[in-house]
Order: sequence, then C-alpha cells, then structure tokens
Amino acid sequence: MSLTNMNKVVEGIAGLRGVFVTLMPDCLLFDSWIRGTSDWIAEDIAAYFGDLVRSNREGLKSIESWAADMQVTIESADTLVVLRELEGGLVASMIFDREIPMGMVRLNVKRLLARLKVALPSIQLEERPRAERLLEFLERYAPDPHAVRMRVALQTGISLDVLTRPESLSEAQADDIEESVKSILGLDSLTY
Repeated sequence: MSLTNMNKVVEGIAGLRGVFVTLMPDCLLFDSWIRGTSDWIAEDIAAYFGDLVRSNREGLKSIESWAADMQVTIESADTLVVLRELEGGLVASMIFDREIPMGMVRLNVKRLLARLKVALPSIQLEERPRAERLLEFLERYAPDPHAVRMRVALQTGISLDVLTRPESLSEAQADDIEESVKSILGLDSLTY
C-alpha cells in the first residue's frame, strides 16, 4: 500500500497518532502512518506490537479463551493503543491520544478497520523455512544475539557455515535447532 492510500485510510480520524500494519508471523512492517513529525521507528513498533499480539493469542489459548476476532487495548498516561488481527495474516496497531473518549476510539477503530480492509491488497503469505524462522526468533530475543549462532552450532553440531543458509537444513536439523533455541532462551515451548 502506498503512503497516499494510508493517508486516505486515516483521513478524518480524530486523535489518531499512528497506524502500523504488521505482517505476521514474522512481525515485519507492512505499512504505517505517523501524524506529524515523530522519532518513532515504524519497523520497531510493528515488530513489538506483532509480538504482543502473538503473546496475547498464546496466553488466551492457554486458558482456552482465544477467538479470531480478539482485540488488545492498552491504556497509558498519554496514549491509547488498540491492536487488532486482520485477515490475511496482518495486525493493525492504532495509537490514539489519551484524551479521546473510549467510545470515540471504538467508533474510529471500527471505521479504520473497514477502510483498511478495502485498502489492503490480498496477500499470499509464503511459508519460510522453519530453521530460518527459529534462528530469527532466537536473534530477536536472545540476550547475546551476536553469539547465538555460535551457541546453536556448538549445541547442535551443525557448522556455522551451514547455519548461514538455514533454508538448506533438513527437518531433523530444524528439530535440533528448536531444542537449542528453547535451551538458550530457557523456554519449554516456542511460538514463532
């Protein structure tokens, strides 16, 4: 979507500070709009809010309460953030000024979502190799991202040269990498 289309999507929405469309499951920025000048980094915001939606989804699944039309609302001192999953593997993050009444925010979110549905192209998501997604997940969350591939190589016996081309790894090697990632991050299971 071009910036001109996003400008039309947000036209007339009172109190809106920014809109970020995140491509899931990799939490990559698809498109964004930010009011005025800001030092916000759209790629970072899209990634963090995408991760938040993924975590929220998994949390709700753990209590058997997940639904496809889930919405996350975050209230802070000066902003109100609404995160909503869209069709086609996208998440819309909408940031409003805090002084906008909640009823008006709900109305504006509904209006924005309807406009986004029309403006966003149909996306065919390409499934990326599991090993590649695992290594990216690890590099995003590891306390020492500069050394994680070396740790994976040591734990799995897969050479560093081979780890630079994760798309060429077998499913058995991806299983070994997943176990290594869980060990490094101290997790029992992964959602990536």
